[in-house]
Amino acid sequence: MKQKCKKQDLLINGSISKALIWFALPLLGSSLIQLLYNAVDLIFIGNYVGKNASAAVGAGSLLLTCLVGFVTGISVGAGVVVSQYYGAKDYKSLQDSVHTAVTLSMIGGVILTIAGLFLAPFILRWLRVPQEIFELSVSYIRIYFISILPMIFYNMGSAILRAYGDSKRPFIYLASGAVLNVVLDWLFVVVFSWGVEGASWATTISQTLSAVFIVIHLFSTKREYRIYLKKLRIHKNQMIRIVKLGVPAGIQSSLLTISNMVVQFYINGFGQDAMAAFTAYFKVENFMYLPILAFGQAMTSFVGQNIGAGQFIRVKKGVKIGLFWGMSCTVIISTIVLVSRYYLFRMFNSEPEVIQCGIQVLLMTAPVYFIYVAIEVLSGTVQGAGASFIPMIISISNLCVLRVILLAIVVPLWNSVQAIAIVYPITWAATAFSLFIYYKCFRWRNTVITVQCSQSVSLE
Repeated sequence: MKQKCKKQDLLINGSISKALIWFALPLLGSSLIQLLYNAVDLIFIGNYVGKNASAAVGAGSLLLTCLVGFVTGISVGAGVVVSQYYGAKDYKSLQDSVHTAVTLSMIGGVILTIAGLFLAPFILRWLRVPQEIFELSVSYIRIYFISILPMIFYNMGSAILRAYGDSKRPFIYLASGAVLNVVLDWLFVVVFSWGVEGASWATTISQTLSAVFIVIHLFSTKREYRIYLKKLRIHKNQMIRIVKLGVPAGIQSSLLTISNMVVQFYINGFGQDAMAAFTAYFKVENFMYLPILAFGQAMTSFVGQNIGAGQFIRVKKGVKIGLFWGMSCTVIISTIVLVSRYYLFRMFNSEPEVIQCGIQVLLMTAPVYFIYVAIEVLSGTVQGAGASFIPMIISISNLCVLRVILLAIVVPLWNSVQAIAIVYPITWAATAFSLFIYYKCFRWRNTVITVQCSQSVSLE
């Protein structure tokens, strides 16, 4: 028990580097598995079904990723609340927040599922999805929407566990689903020849398995975050805290994908080769995004627990260490991706025109991808402190508004896929610079949700 407590409290005691790396590694593994879910789908579809099917998955995946980003953001809000209560050892409020979060997940999951099943074709028409792949895209999205409820349960449950300092169990549960996904993709796509629908069903069943595992743990654990069926209800104060933090974080998490939906509008205008190329590019790009996402999530839990415990100087040191490790990992992985770029794109599509187009995009973004580390680490830091509104505004201004303006100007002038690609690093740099100014010059540190830590503090 003593050893467990030491590991459980690693984020608020001992070496900061060890704490962040120890906590981030399972998050990195979880991110890799999330990437492999759709990547495996695309590998099977691209090699066994064809280019039209790959384009159909790509056209629909951005919408799905947008929803996943919003759901993840809401779970981040719950995680921040739980982590600060855990750091402050306020277990009564922790219990109330956990039961409120799970209840909100049930309600939100049902609403999103119904809305998605109905609205899918209208959204795809707005995105100008070509008629020859339209029905395939609709089928893929509608089946995937059936998995929204279990996906929400998994994300909320994993956020609760991470807030408590446990990032290993979510990884194990997700890995179990990923193994099943590979088996089902082979069975449904290759053996049964179900095409796009088979890949979508494989993902849905696999995500449901991960959700079942995490729900069983939440209802059976002996720790303070245990869920009791009779206690499931919405506590008004906790709901306000979760929504106040989660909605801006959800919008911010989905902003990149929302802007990518606008990008998809421009991509579709260049034809199916460009659509398939960008579909493959986004899969390859995710390999570089993995360490960034892991360190950003680790910073949120790290800051939440340490602020709850009143260890504000440790937070300041943690930001510098998080930036260092995040950028170091990203530079290494980006270099590997650039060196092996042809083989990576070849995994997702075998047509030379598609591969060449995707490589052109990668060469314009990968060398400067380390910029994105500052966005995730600084956002994770201020969100962990309970401040999520201003980071949302910064992200809207740069990743959405500025990106759309630049696309409208650059694409007509350049008229190539490179014109779309160049917009990404420009908006990354603008966002990172804005977040750095906010981090250094504004008193976001005053936004603390736990009662005993609500005093004004400064880390300067």
